[in-house]
Amino acid sequence: MVACTSKAAAMPATSAKEAERPPTWKVLVLATRPNTLAASFTPVLVGFAVASRELGALDPAPAFRFWVFACLIQIGTNLHNDYADFVKGADTDDRVGQARATQKGWLSPGQTAGLSTAALVAAASIGASLARRPGCGGWMTFVTVTSVFNALAYTGGPFPLGYVGLGNVSIGYSGLGDVFVFAYFGLVATLAPYYLALEEGAPRACPGALLAAAVAVGCLATAIIVVNNLRDRHTDVRAGKRTLAVRFGGAAARAEYLALVLAAYGAVAACVALRAAPAAWLLPLLSAPLAAKTTRSVFAEEGAALNAHVGGTAKLQLLFGLLLTAGVYASG
Repeated sequence: MVACTSKAAAMPATSAKEAERPPTWKVLVLATRPNTLAASFTPVLVGFAVASRELGALDPAPAFRFWVFACLIQIGTNLHNDYADFVKGADTDDRVGQARATQKGWLSPGQTAGLSTAALVAAASIGASLARRPGCGGWMTFVTVTSVFNALAYTGGPFPLGYVGLGNVSIGYSGLGDVFVFAYFGLVATLAPYYLALEEGAPRACPGALLAAAVAVGCLATAIIVVNNLRDRHTDVRAGKRTLAVRFGGAAARAEYLALVLAAYGAVAACVALRAAPAAWLLPLLSAPLAAKTTRSVFAEEGAALNAHVGGTAKLQLLFGLLLTAGVYASG
């Protein structure tokens, strides 16, 4: 018995990590951060519903392909973020966030970077095919190139912008900054189904109702990253990663979260009040109790306790989007 205990005590740390390693399929799923992947699905769903209302019956294939593109960009960004944060020392044993495959030793840095590259190459291929649609070449090419660049530039590359304070204020050069998330996983992803469906030469003006929906969905997408940065702010500051939560503190991050949630509901309410959309668009108000519960928890909790509310905010966005989609179709 003593001999067995001694052998166990002498077990190398790497062997212990291997012993606790989940099955490979589960490692790969966890590495994509599945609890937040709805952030790429919700805006495309809402955008397709509103585009169908504005333009009539639409072929869903282009919108589906754009969703796959957005999902691969999100996965590629998440994987590259895991790789870069690990090699730069932001992901240590002190990390309070959910387990990351590279940090835990389940994937080597090279494997994580390779998976990220594969996801981004696949995304770029889909983006290039969508850019060949009539009237879509210019804006879709720009979205594709900047999305892939941002995925790599946030915490990796020769000038990792997340570590020099630009990660939250630059639209064109941040990967997971608040403004980038709002612009790309809010405005771009919601508007894309509409513009992919337009015929060449058709008027390109954005309908007010579609823009309001994009703002609402984008605010909730941004709230996801705010919780993430609120949770990680203490380890981020030690690693020199300057998010808004690091720059201005927890109270400011919580105030930003509240403002984003209120703005999401305010956008659809204002759209109805201004008669840009019918009353059925108020269906997302049914998710307000969940929003209130999640917001109270974000204000009350710290550290690892916030893990549930990163995914919880993504679920709130999904519920909001499903209700808004139902309201759009119910209104004819």
